[in-house]
Amino acid sequence: MSVHWTAALTAVAEVLNRHRIDWMLLGSAATALRGVAIVPGDIDIAIRSATDLTRAAAVLPTPATPAPPTPASPALPAPGASALGVWLSTVTEPTTCWGSPDERWTFGRWIIDGTKVELAHIVAPAVADLMLETRSPLVWTEQDVLSCGGHPVPTVPIEAQLATMVARAQHDRIDATIAAITPARFNVPLLRRAFADKQSEFPELVIPSALRQLLAD
Repeated sequence: MSVHWTAALTAVAEVLNRHRIDWMLLGSAATALRGVAIVPGDIDIAIRSATDLTRAAAVLPTPATPAPPTPASPALPAPGASALGVWLSTVTEPTTCWGSPDERWTFGRWIIDGTKVELAHIVAPAVADLMLETRSPLVWTEQDVLSCGGHPVPTVPIEAQLATMVARAQHDRIDATIAAITPARFNVPLLRRAFADKQSEFPELVIPSALRQLLAD
């Protein structure tokens, strides 16, 4: 990924905000934007509705035909969609859909300034009432607004992200996050809720000692 991932995020934020598309930054870019010492692997964005994702595809730099992937800008499959291969959004196919009644994705993928940018609207009725980073509409009620390149960036709460990191055993990322964010900046009740809801999916979830101390405060 390009070291200039913030240039790609700035460009995307400007377009989505100008067209009043309801969006939220997720994943490693959301963590890095808070000053955590990690380099994002891509830019993951949730879109509030499938209609808005279609609108986003109409205003992002969507080519008529996809450029072939290069080592500097790989096009990788989204979670649960390995059949996408090197698929990128184009004018003729700006978005794609897959899933089941339990989880339905509407998805678009672009390479912007050498950075892979993925937009998704996910419908997952089983987790609608849980505070989960990617699939739950409930997480939108707790979003933060950060900034990149002078543009507002609606961002998933770090508390929900920490629950994701623990579930994925991303220990280095957890340590970097705790090092970068002072305890006073965490919403402890929200952190408790995020971990409790994540444990409903991962009953064997093991919370690191540093986070257990934070939850106990």
